[in-house]
Amino acid sequence: MKKILFIVGFSALTFLNAQIPTYYKSVNFNKKGEELKKDLAKLITTTHKNNLTYKELWKALAITDADPRNKENVLMIYGFDDNSKNKDEHRSRHKSSTGGEKGKWSREHVYAKSIGKPNLGQAGPGADAHMLRPADVTRNTKRSNLPFIDGVGKASKRDNNAWYPGNEWKGDIARIIMYMYVRYGDRTLPNKMASSKNTYHKNMPDIFLKWNADDPVSNLEKQRNNYLGNLANTFGQGNRNPFIDNPYLATKIWGGPKAKNTWKEVK
Repeated sequence: MKKILFIVGFSALTFLNAQIPTYYKSVNFNKKGEELKKDLAKLITTTHKNNLTYKELWKALAITDADPRNKENVLMIYGFDDNSKNKDEHRSRHKSSTGGEKGKWSREHVYAKSIGKPNLGQAGPGADAHMLRPADVTRNTKRSNLPFIDGVGKASKRDNNAWYPGNEWKGDIARIIMYMYVRYGDRTLPNKMASSKNTYHKNMPDIFLKWNADDPVSNLEKQRNNYLGNLANTFGQGNRNPFIDNPYLATKIWGGPKAKNTWKEVK
């Protein structure tokens, strides 16, 4: 028992005191605000070497979003109960069960295509795998292009024509929206995707800063980031989502609630 506790404790300590990955060697983390945002934007843009096609995303998502407990399934964003009689509430589905029919999974644009200026389309930002997630077809339709709003509980449309992504997924959503803004700038403004105040920064809604701090990075997010960041992988893009690697970077750029800092060198 002591050995087990020691190993667990050592692993946790190692994670908490992790060093900055070499991927970020060009970034000066003494900077903050807009200067840090610009450095990260340059990095994740120049390292984005492989632009996936919209068709390739089916195969890519089957890998990046594979259920760690059953690699034959994908985990579907906004889902929460595989035992529900309503299939649109299911959390996982077989990776080959794709398409536009009820009971299938489709490619959910977390940053809605139609909200981009101009429309994100099916190439470039509209085909960035860091932003797309598997989702039940019916649930994807219910979400539509609704802005996100704060809440509690399961994913659902809320009273004021907005969408709460669910307790499990809100951190994922926040870090995806942040990535898209840093990667594509004014074409994917966070303010267009939120029903929220801007207490901390005019360009970043409170809910995304709150969700990033409240909902820790999941193993699925890490799995996706590691695959997409590796160009040696068939569908790897070459770039990473910095806010998955260290949620505290959002705090350094936009302020708000202090998110977890996973790198000891960053203050």
